Amino acid sequence: MRSISTRRLCFILMGICFRMALFASGTYTSFTINHLQGLSNSAVLDVFKDSLGLMWLGTYDGLNCYDSREITVYRTDFSKERTLDNNIISRIQDAGNRNIWVQSFSGINLFSTDSLSVIDNYHFSDEETLIHSNRQGNSWVLGNKHLYYYNTYHKRFIKILELNFRTGNLRNSAFVDSKGVLHVIPDRGTQMFHFALNSFSNDSAQTKLQVSSSSLHAVPIVKTYSQNGIICFIDSTDDLYFYDVAHKSKVYIRNVRSLVEKYGSFVNILSFHDDILIMLHTGGLLRLTASNQYSEERFREDLRIFSVYVDSSQGILWLGTDGAGAVKLAQKNTLVTNLILEKLSPTINGQVRGIMTDKEGTLWIGTKGDGLLRIPHYQDDTNFEGDVYSPKGKYSFSAYARKADFYPVFSLKKKRRSDDFWVGMADSVLYYYSYEHDKLLPVRGSMGNRVAEIHGVYEENDSILWLATLGSGIIKVSLDGKSGYSRAKKTEPVRCFSGQEEVLEFSSVLVQGDSVLWFGSRGKGLVKYALRQEKFQVYSLCDMLGKAVDDILCLCAYDADRFFVGTTAGLVSVSVKDSCVQPVYIGREQGLFNEMIHGIVKDGTGMLWLGTNRGMIKYDPVSGGSYTYYYSKGIEIGEFSDDSYYRCPYTGNIFLGGVNGLLWLDSSRSSALEYYPPLVLRRLVVDRKEASLDDFYSPDRKAIVLSEGQNTFSLQFVALDYLNPDIEYAYILEGYSDKWSFFSKENEAVFHRVPPGEYLFRVRYKKDVLDTVYEEYSVAVKIVPYWYHSQITYTILVVIVVLLLTLWMYRLHRKGFFDRLALAWAASREELQAKRQAEAGLVESALGKWAADFPNCRQPEQIRFVERFIETLDENISREDLGSTFMAEKMNMSTRQFYRKVKELSGLPPSDFIKKYRLERASQLLLETDLTIQEVIESIGISSRPYFYKEFSRRYGTTPKLYREQYKNAR
Repeated sequence: MRSISTRRLCFILMGICFRMALFASGTYTSFTINHLQGLSNSAVLDVFKDSLGLMWLGTYDGLNCYDSREITVYRTDFSKERTLDNNIISRIQDAGNRNIWVQSFSGINLFSTDSLSVIDNYHFSDEETLIHSNRQGNSWVLGNKHLYYYNTYHKRFIKILELNFRTGNLRNSAFVDSKGVLHVIPDRGTQMFHFALNSFSNDSAQTKLQVSSSSLHAVPIVKTYSQNGIICFIDSTDDLYFYDVAHKSKVYIRNVRSLVEKYGSFVNILSFHDDILIMLHTGGLLRLTASNQYSEERFREDLRIFSVYVDSSQGILWLGTDGAGAVKLAQKNTLVTNLILEKLSPTINGQVRGIMTDKEGTLWIGTKGDGLLRIPHYQDDTNFEGDVYSPKGKYSFSAYARKADFYPVFSLKKKRRSDDFWVGMADSVLYYYSYEHDKLLPVRGSMGNRVAEIHGVYEENDSILWLATLGSGIIKVSLDGKSGYSRAKKTEPVRCFSGQEEVLEFSSVLVQGDSVLWFGSRGKGLVKYALRQEKFQVYSLCDMLGKAVDDILCLCAYDADRFFVGTTAGLVSVSVKDSCVQPVYIGREQGLFNEMIHGIVKDGTGMLWLGTNRGMIKYDPVSGGSYTYYYSKGIEIGEFSDDSYYRCPYTGNIFLGGVNGLLWLDSSRSSALEYYPPLVLRRLVVDRKEASLDDFYSPDRKAIVLSEGQNTFSLQFVALDYLNPDIEYAYILEGYSDKWSFFSKENEAVFHRVPPGEYLFRVRYKKDVLDTVYEEYSVAVKIVPYWYHSQITYTILVVIVVLLLTLWMYRLHRKGFFDRLALAWAASREELQAKRQAEAGLVESALGKWAADFPNCRQPEQIRFVERFIETLDENISREDLGSTFMAEKMNMSTRQFYRKVKELSGLPPSDFIKKYRLERASQLLLETDLTIQEVIESIGISSRPYFYKEFSRRYGTTPKLYREQYKNAR
């Protein structure tokens, strides 16, 4: 067995750790769960994960349930019918049917994870016992004298065998496999015993026990440790072996005598990732690495460990400790590599601005105050030794100390035809770094003696530079190649205006094609400069989008027709095609959590990485999805800074700098497969009072049933991810709302006054912007109406009302009510008709032929008004100024009152009726007199002959002359 090959050994250990192989070997990271998270006691005796994915922590003072966000504590409460029999929880195991076994110092409790209460208590007073079970709830109690099993038919433990061997450590010497078989290794034995039942659910009289044994080892076994079907044991010669129960495979690891002599006795041994971990009785852990011939490394000496639990789904080792709470141990799964400036030198504290790498693997960092930093081979070194450069000279990190001089470096840009690079500082000249001289050299005259911050450099050709500055605008520099670029031949400020105001503050420059430069200004939007036409055009994004996004911090090219703009108020996508500029705003409403964008970098897959004032954002321009990393995935920088965004042209690594350092994403690093744990519903609050979810579930647990009086409620949910706290959730109550909520870290949905009906509550979560298939939880929600609001009640009430109305109407019919009503109705109609005829006769007799023109004239006072109105018209028909004002004055009324009165009675404005009256008088005069047409026109007060002809023809369809001839001949 000792001669087994290394290849086979690695294969077996990979089988032991199956899903852990998704993680690369490396150092461990840990997180402690203690009283700060709500743990009831710092002594954790056992750790267990149930079938739902919830973590249960047995402490010296109560049972704790941890869901990755909150801890709920359950203690003894003798006011209840059933309760935990003791608060010292030493063992937790699965009991099946959504129950767990909770063993205390007094006995064993069956605890429901649905109702969150104790179902039953069991006691074994005559001996020391410990419960063992599998995920199906097949349960055994191993004592130092007897063996028991849990009979689900009788719902009690039944003693089935008296043991004839010594069991040793009850916790570590036994294991229940997936078939319910109990495997036990006796103390100082060489065999393994196997106990199998034909059924756990039959009557005890029909239950049969089968006992067998198998040879395990030739030398007596003195120590045994079991975990997830793997048994580690140490024999009497101090040799350590691993035994896989399912595959019946045994592997020799090493002799541990020297380890015991050096570190003391062991509490537990298990395989974790590619390592073997040994928990020491004196405290701390030993790490044995297979790749290093299982040499030991001691760490976490501060921990005295009571219990361990391996969560293979997420690669977490849970440690229950004495005094330090529960500790999560996992291999580092970081997204980035951090470089914190104070780790380079305690005297370097300026924030990171410009970033650049060269083909030798050197990282160059511009800082705001500590000049230019140089770190050779940044990907290979861990100590990050390097140098600090300023116009005054060069210093090593160890020798550097900031003096009164302040050297901010804002931009770094490699030269087109050499390895040297331009260095933009806050100075009166532009600098460049010379590899030949290993120093910063000035370009004399490059700024025209102006002091400004250089935030962008574009090299149009070997002799023309464009500088984007903060304070002096855009500067065009003509270089003198003969002087080795140490002097500028010509410096020309290029002036551009927004309205009447000159734009002098710029943050960045971007080239589109080979003929257009885009400059990002501070407060004035985008400036486009056509190199060939030498023309500027200013685009106010604020005017185009209606949002305050003219304060630009960075620019990032995306493709030939599109680039992105980072502003102090959000991200803007700008499409440019055929001189048409089309911006699109991307902000909080579009899911972008942080809106101040300091830097933008595009990676090789088309993703954008944004440095913001609160975390790093991964943004997908195709789907529009985004995800915020804020002190997660190993990121140690929370606030990023201007100018510090860069993609290495040699490696593809992405760099973002911040106020205390920078980070980079290694493009060659293969991402581990993500684990997506289940979502669970954790809490129901009805009318601001927490309620037991179990009390509101339907019998099949597929719906939450609430009454109409409980229609204001909230539901809390959580994804049971114990490694990644930055989970974002979205939810919808289908039938009540037609839109999903925005993704956020909020894990509670609140609903107010939901109408009675049936709904579906759905929750999904994502851990990354690329998530398109979400882990989802759903449960039906039924709001049951009050009995008097139900459809059946409404139907019954309608039927009753119809019957009562029918009965009432029948009784009225029998009494002749409807006959009398019909006679009264007929009489009233005849009376009304007679009254209307009398009124019509009165109007016609008073107004004559004009009665039809006043259809609303009924009352005597109305008749008198119309009579007076027509009489006044007739008396003044020859006046040209005959109109509403004149008539109102003649009738002693206001113009407004007169107008309203005439319009009410005739339906026409007074002017229209006056015109009609004049034309009627004209037709009368034409037929009854020999007046000339002109005399007729003058007699009706019209001064314009053409106007009269037009209006007369429109009314009578012919000219006045033809009208007279036609009707006189007819007479």
